[in-house]
Amino acid sequence: MENNLEKRINELEARNAFQEDAIERLSSEVRKQQQEITALNQQLTSALDLLLKGNEIQESIEKPPHY
Repeated sequence: MENNLEKRINELEARNAFQEDAIERLSSEVRKQQQEITALNQQLTSALDLLLKGNEIQESIEKPPHY
């Protein structure tokens, strides 16, 4: 009986260690992805700002009379 209990405890400890490792790896991946998302959002904001500034400049240029 005691041997069976020790075996179950060892199996549970092994599962726990595996799950802790998996959680740490997943957390690390989520951190990396969040950093990438933040960088992409900044790039998108910059690109949008440039596009809007380009449109403002284009609209401020006087159009020739034949338009």
